[in-house]
Amino acid sequence: MPVEALKKINSMIDVGEFEEAEELAKILLLYLEKNDDESEYFSILFFNLSGNLIDIGHNTGKKSLSSQGVSILENLRERFAEIVPLHSYFYNLANAKSNLVEKKPPPDLTFENIESLVSAKNYYWRAIKEAKICGEVSPEYYVNLANCLKQQIRLSESLGYYDTVIGMGKDIPQANVNRAETLMLLNMVSNSYSVRMLWDVINEYKTASNSNSIPSSYAEYYAGKANYLEDNCKKQNIHLSKDDIEETDREFQELSEYRQFCCNNHLTLSEHGLYCSCAGSARDNLTIPLRTISSSGEFVPQMEMVLNRIKSEFSLARRNYYEYINDQEELELAHEECFTELYNDECLGIAYEKLRSSFRLCFGILDKIGLAICELFDLKPANGMVYFQNFWQLDHDDRREKFEKVKSLGLLALYSIATDLNEHKNGEWKEFKAWRNSMEHGFFVVTEKNNIDDIYGSFGFSKDVEFVHIEQFEYFVKHMLHLTRSAIFSFVFLIREKSLDKCDQKGFLMELERKDFK
Repeated sequence: MPVEALKKINSMIDVGEFEEAEELAKILLLYLEKNDDESEYFSILFFNLSGNLIDIGHNTGKKSLSSQGVSILENLRERFAEIVPLHSYFYNLANAKSNLVEKKPPPDLTFENIESLVSAKNYYWRAIKEAKICGEVSPEYYVNLANCLKQQIRLSESLGYYDTVIGMGKDIPQANVNRAETLMLLNMVSNSYSVRMLWDVINEYKTASNSNSIPSSYAEYYAGKANYLEDNCKKQNIHLSKDDIEETDREFQELSEYRQFCCNNHLTLSEHGLYCSCAGSARDNLTIPLRTISSSGEFVPQMEMVLNRIKSEFSLARRNYYEYINDQEELELAHEECFTELYNDECLGIAYEKLRSSFRLCFGILDKIGLAICELFDLKPANGMVYFQNFWQLDHDDRREKFEKVKSLGLLALYSIATDLNEHKNGEWKEFKAWRNSMEHGFFVVTEKNNIDDIYGSFGFSKDVEFVHIEQFEYFVKHMLHLTRSAIFSFVFLIREKSLDKCDQKGFLMELERKDFK
């Protein structure tokens, strides 16, 4: 009976019968609680039911159901650890935590809203890290992580994950719908748009409406949104053509091999390049003013100077990563470097130094962004030390109130990124800062093997030597580049918003999709 009930609940959720699924789930939960004998059989039932409660809570907006799912996951964690992969456990817990967060429209977001999403975000990162170890990252993991990042206005990262999933060619309409919504949000945050952006929004809704894995009512709704936007475009003489998409493909093939690499790996600094790989993404033409510099406010040239500096450093970090991936050092160069063979499996030489340099440069860029924000808005902490991951100190010296006064969506996104790297926020990437310090001031060893031999005990002179396997480090460097790129875009959007009059700030795509659309 319990197994059949679970199957029925899943079927109801698939077709959108959430009220019926909720009723049956509550009955099953009472049965399990009454008859639980702590066997593996009951543990599996509890785990699957927790996921059902979370899904129903998400689709109905009933936080009490998601809370029940969270309670089951947290109370029975030790039992679940014996029956399900760790990544599956973290993923379900992340979904539940995300569902408990109060959803607010972007203009109403606060730092408190971002803080409420930190836990969910960390669990999504953790789920993906664990799934990578097992070699089985489900595309749904990326979609839900992207959704969580979208809520925190981390749009470049969200779009990157949606594009990755859509590129898999699977029927996952959630990726299409959320990519469309992210593009509309990008239009509002960046105060810019293009016809291609609009075409993509319409096309993503159309693609979702043709999916075989959503209820018919959802399909009709997405088709209606696409048609509504398309009709409004015609009224405003905005012409969309599939020929433009074919032209984009041709232009992409004409880009240099290096630029194609940047586009494919989401490493460009081009607003157009966030969603399109045409000739418009061939240059890192990200800039602050939408008008001339002289008409944008006296602080804009100063911040454009900062942007020039961080773009220059990011270009080097990105190029170092590219050359490491594509141009491994030549054998004769390795011979010339002449390292003493210590049989300790350490990765040495110019190629590996490029990878390490890329990682270090990213932290310098982030710290410069933090310093620019502090100087522009008079937000330096009392100790005068500005490190990107912890200069915020919202709970000290009335700083929360100060930050809320200058709050913008770009600033909120930067804070979210900082929590990833902050040990006091239990950020999932908090070890990155320690690694960077170890590279600069100590010994950070990248190894060819997980279990090093070190037959001469060459690393035994200090307990402060850090070790990481080369495959892991490659992944972490790419991830750090993505975090840094996201921060650069958010910095630009923050300063751009300050430079514009309120009357200039419009979300054109959202204007097209008027509030009276049902």
